[in-house]
This record gives sequence, C-alpha cells and structure tokens, in this order.
Amino acid sequence: MSTIKPGKQIFLKQAPFIAALVLFSVLIISAIKFTQFKKGQWEKDIRNRLLEILVAKKSNLEKALFSRIYYTKSIAAYVSLHPEVSRTEYNNLAEELIQKDSVICTMSLSRDCIISAVYPIEGHEAALGLDLLSHPERRKIVEKTIETHHAFVAGPVELIEGGEAFISYNPIFDKTIENMGSFWGVTDIVIYKHPLLAEAQIYESEGDFIFALRGIDGIGDSGTVFWGDPSVFTMKPEKVNIELPYGNWVLAASPKNGWAAYTDQDQLLLIFLIISSFIISLLLAFFSRAMVRIRKNQQELQAIFKSMSGIVVEFNNEGRYLQIAPSNQDLLVKPKEEMLGKTIYEFFDEETASLFYENINKCLKTKKLTILEYPAIVSGKEKWFVARISYRSENKVIFQAHDISAQKKQEQDLAESAKYMKELNATKDKLFSIIAHDLKSPFNQISGFSQILMLEYDDLTNEDRKKFIKIINQGSNQTVWLVDNLLKWAQSQRSMLKINSEKLVLLNVVRNSMKTFITKAAQKDIELTTTITEEILVTADEDMLSSVLRNLISNAIKFTFRGNRIKISIENHPTIENKYILSIEDKGVGMDAETLGNLFHIDSNTSGLGTEKESGTGLGLILCKDLINISGQEIWAESRVHDPEHGIQGGSTFFFTIDKA
Repeated sequence: MSTIKPGKQIFLKQAPFIAALVLFSVLIISAIKFTQFKKGQWEKDIRNRLLEILVAKKSNLEKALFSRIYYTKSIAAYVSLHPEVSRTEYNNLAEELIQKDSVICTMSLSRDCIISAVYPIEGHEAALGLDLLSHPERRKIVEKTIETHHAFVAGPVELIEGGEAFISYNPIFDKTIENMGSFWGVTDIVIYKHPLLAEAQIYESEGDFIFALRGIDGIGDSGTVFWGDPSVFTMKPEKVNIELPYGNWVLAASPKNGWAAYTDQDQLLLIFLIISSFIISLLLAFFSRAMVRIRKNQQELQAIFKSMSGIVVEFNNEGRYLQIAPSNQDLLVKPKEEMLGKTIYEFFDEETASLFYENINKCLKTKKLTILEYPAIVSGKEKWFVARISYRSENKVIFQAHDISAQKKQEQDLAESAKYMKELNATKDKLFSIIAHDLKSPFNQISGFSQILMLEYDDLTNEDRKKFIKIINQGSNQTVWLVDNLLKWAQSQRSMLKINSEKLVLLNVVRNSMKTFITKAAQKDIELTTTITEEILVTADEDMLSSVLRNLISNAIKFTFRGNRIKISIENHPTIENKYILSIEDKGVGMDAETLGNLFHIDSNTSGLGTEKESGTGLGLILCKDLINISGQEIWAESRVHDPEHGIQGGSTFFFTIDKA
C-alpha cells in the first residue's frame, strides 16, 4: 500500500492557497495593465456620448428653426409673383402659415424695406411704416440679406414688449417684370428664443452636462455667447455647428464638474480591481477545498436524475425556474441554460402560464400535492404533460412532469372519430329524409296521374289530359333534377368528381342555365335578367358551373314573390385581381341570421316552403358549396327578411367567386 510522504501532504493542503496567491499576482498585474490601457477611455466614452446628444439637439434645433424660416420663403415666393399683394391678403396668408404657432412672435412684409404689413397687428401697430434701412442694427442685416439673396437670421435681440427673439429676413425680388432681379423688399419673421430652444429640447443644464450657444447674428465661433454659461466654451467642450441659411451658431457642452472627475475614475478602478482580486483569490482558496466534494455529490445526483423518466424542476412562488434536474432535458421547451432564472410567462402562453402559477401557489398555500395537465411546444411539436407539484419550503415547490402525449393523442383520436361518426349519422339521416320524402312525392305524382290517364283516358278532355301530362312531366323533371343532385353530391363526398377547367364565355353558360327555368319563372311572372356581357371570359368546369347556377336560380325562383325580378350580375373581386364575384339576387322572403348561418350545413339545413308553397330538399345549396369548394372558390350569402309592415323589402343574394380567363 502506497503512502503519501509528509512533505507532499503539506503541499496538497497548501495547494489551494498557493493557487490563490498565484491568481492574486496574475490579477494584480492584469489590473495594472488594464487601467493603463483604459486611461483616458472614460473621457473618450463620455465625449462620444455627449457628441451624440449634441447631434440630436442640433437636428431638433435646425428642424424647429427652418420650419419657421420656410414661412418667410413661402411669403417671398408668393409676393414675388403677386407684388401688389394687399395687407388683407398678406394677413390671410400669414394666418394660414402660422396657425397659432407659440414660437412665433410676428411676421412682417416690407416693400422697399419699409414695413407695410404686420401679423398679428395687435400690440405691434407702431411697427407699421418703420424704415429698416434707417435702423442701425437692422440696416446691416437687411443689406446682407439683399447682397447674398439668402435668408438671414439675426439676433437674438431684445423685444420692446419683453423677451428675446431671433429675426429671419428673406429678400423678395419681383418676378412679374422683365428684370427678374428687381428688388421688391423683404419679409421677416420674429421667433421667440426660449420657446424655440425648449421645442428643440435644449436646456442650460441636463443631467451631468451644461450647454451654451454662441455666434450672435450667425457669425459662429467668432461671435459672443448669447445663451447658457459662457464658461462652457473654456472647458474643452464638445461642439457642433447649427447651420443657418447664412452663417451658423455653435452649440457646446461640457461636464458640470469638468473632465477631471472622469479621469479620476481610472484610479478608483485600479483600487477596486485590487480589492476584487484579493477577494477572488481568497474565495478561490476556500472553494478549491469544496470542489472535490461538490463534484462527487454532483455525479451521484446526476446518476439519480438520469434514471428518472420525467422533468424535475424547482419553482419559487413567482413561477421562476430555480433549478432543473438533468433528467430528460429533451422534454424542456427551451435549453436548460435559457430557462434558469426566468419565469413560466416567458415560455408559455398566458393561459398555460397562469395555470402553472395558480397551481404552484395553491400547493404553497395548502402544502398538499397538486396535479395538472398542460400542453407545451417541444422541438416544434405539441406535447401534453401531467405534472405533480409538491411542497418544498415556504416559497418553493418541486414540479415533476411526465409526457402523456401518446395517451392524449388516443383521446383526441377517439373524440375526432366520435365527431366524424356523428357527422356521418347526420348526413345519413338527411339523405334518408330526402329519399323517403322528396323522391316519394314526385313519384307519387307520376304514378297517380299516369294511372288516371290509363284508366280514364277516354273520359277525360284534351285539356285534362294535357294538364295531367304536364304534371307528370314536371314530376319526372323534378325527380331527374333531384337524382342528378344526389349523384353529384355523392361523387363529391367520395372525391370522384374531376375538374375539367376551360376558358368559357360566361354569358353563354348563364343563358343556357336561365333557359331551363324560363317556363318555371313565367308561371310566377318572374323576370330573369343578367348584366353579364359577351366580353367576360372565365376559367371553370362548365358542368360544375352550370349545376351551381341552376341550383341557385331554382332556389331564387322558389323564394321570390310573384311579379318580381331575379338579377344575375358580375363584378371584379375587390382584393384578388384574377377573380370575379358572380351574384344571383332575388326579391323574396329573405332569411334571418340563424337560417343564414345554417345554409351550407347538411346536418342543420332544412329547406322551407317557397312563396307559393313550393317544397324542396335543401340539398341544392349543399351541393353548390361542395362544387364551389372543389373548384377552389368561395360561396356566401347575404339576406334581409321581408317585413311589409315596416316597409322593408326582403330578398337574398348568393355570391361565389370565379377565376378570370
């Protein structure tokens, strides 16, 4: 048996502290080099941030200023084309431009540099007749404006009524005479200083910074400071130029306490790093001793968890993931690393997350086992789980979940099968009803009246014979019609109908369908009309289209009052470029909302009597829907119930889409 020498034992015991000392030395060296590297970075970063702030404020100020200067440009453009503009016209134009703009004091118009109009005039009457060129301060600015042919921003200046403002002058040249450069005068706008700066979000102090503006009359850095603390420009500030139509201002900013306050942070950082290095090294010494034991315990726990078949999670009372056991992590909605420390609301929809939260807090309150089922999307697939929530401590629970997706799928399959069987039974009952009642009625007509003809032929008049033959013919046509609908519907249910789409002249198909019902419509004095023209071409299966039209026209005749009109129309689809919408509109009894909602459902659709007690099966609309759907189109209806007492004319309109050729 080998033994460890005493010297080696001492070394192993001291190894964590030796490692800590080595780490401390490395960290100290790294800290010194890092602070040397970072020296001056604080100021650089702050300057960059400050420059971003200045650029944003520059943009705001230029936008606020130029939006007002454009008012004078608009005035100048108008007057240059209308040099005989009246004071009333000017006031109306100025009022339309300003619209109670609180940043603007006044707008003026000065022909030959003598103020001839001021808006608003209230409180500024004394300005009328003022010669700008005789005013020492304004003369220089106006001459500059005329010389450069550009707008010029002067000021700020003290206003007689109080406050400071900028004045923007814009020259006007008469363009109605041959000499296009003939000077007419100037227009100016007086802009309040403080409201303008407030709109641009420029303040003398903001956070740790102070701001100032210089360049009175737009002369930039060579001008005086007209806003803010002048000392800003002595503190190595960050600066941006505020561009004017002619010249510029300079916006500057500096820290309130100077840049030294930021460079001092380098020393503070070094002290902090030294202390942190000592603490980290000391912790390493303590943690090193525990690592072997922790690793051994971790291996034992992992072996236990890997033998489990479900998910094991520790939650707190907020539904936050505290711990996730390494068992079946493939069943987690996200990787373990992404979930730890986050709440259930970040991974589940509101309803499922609330279910988790309620059951977790129910368990904490009652200290009893709580069980719930919930769905989750795992690897792009929906799975179902059953979870058992157990009390652990005052605000913690253990959550154990098992995959029951296979069991849930079996339950869903059984439910879908039951629903399908119910629908089949409803379909069967409907078909038996049609066959038992609606086929029986026309056959009884044919059988009864043919027997009368056979037994009493010689005793009947020609009129009676024709009447009975006509009834027999109608009964046979009705039977053929019903059998044809039944066969088509049965084929559609068995996916046996084949679509043979071709280019068709829609009017030809509509006319052929209408011909079938000319006699039937004439019996009720109903007019069949269409607005469709020969130029309209469609792509469709002619047989299917004819079946849909015949059923809808027959249905319209049945429910239209005597003496009315049925109209077949077409229009472009409002949202789908390559489709039309075909409509069949009747003037009849109409339908309430419940009947309208059950129109195309075989299990709930029942056909009522027509306006003259005509009967029907209700299968025609079901067949129309199936044929339309097979063709990849849509069908729907709108209706209004006939209410003569309140003067409401009823009627229904059936719509379906069809492809353009």
